Amino acid sequence: MTSNLRFVCFVICVVCGTVFSLPCLTVKSKQDFDKAREALKSLEDFLKNQAASINSKIEALDKDMTSMEEDFKRRQWMKYNNHCYYFGDDSVIWTEAERKCREIGGYLVKIDDASENSWIFQQISKSSKKEYRWLGSTDVVNGDWKWIYNQTQLSFKNFGSGRPFPTSSSSSYTFNCIIMHKSDGKWYDYSCNNNKPYVCESNFCFQ
Repeated sequence: MTSNLRFVCFVICVVCGTVFSLPCLTVKSKQDFDKAREALKSLEDFLKNQAASINSKIEALDKDMTSMEEDFKRRQWMKYNNHCYYFGDDSVIWTEAERKCREIGGYLVKIDDASENSWIFQQISKSSKKEYRWLGSTDVVNGDWKWIYNQTQLSFKNFGSGRPFPTSSSSSYTFNCIIMHKSDGKWYDYSCNNNKPYVCESNFCFQ
């Protein structure tokens, strides 16, 4: 009996010794733990706010795109070769024409080949306002004609005789935008500050 009692006492001592030998959480450790927990909570709140902000921006963008699509459909865009074209009949200076095209989801027309040029001229010929039309090219650096849409040089050109003015001509410094002639579809460099109708182009058609 005595030996059993000694064994029990031994087991109790071992268990108690193990328990009391476990490290205790100090005051500083508890403070650090609380700070870490607060930091994680703050991060969680921040991420939730960011997610809400992103969702709000996505909803606003979706609303803008829907509005743009509805506005696009209301206007009389014409489809050709998977692009759409809008013929603005209000007469404005070249920079204003470009701004108006951007506002409705396009840009001042970029003509890539003779077929596209011919099609645009046909639409102008059918219009009740048979007038010169602004095209989307300008030479900010005198003589270096580029499309405003993507700043590429003109791979296709359809200038009328003697145009554009050579850089040796004083007119070349003031005639920095291009119009399409109303009678034959030829291009002419022209003063950007004149008021003319314009042609917009869009790479996306909602039709």
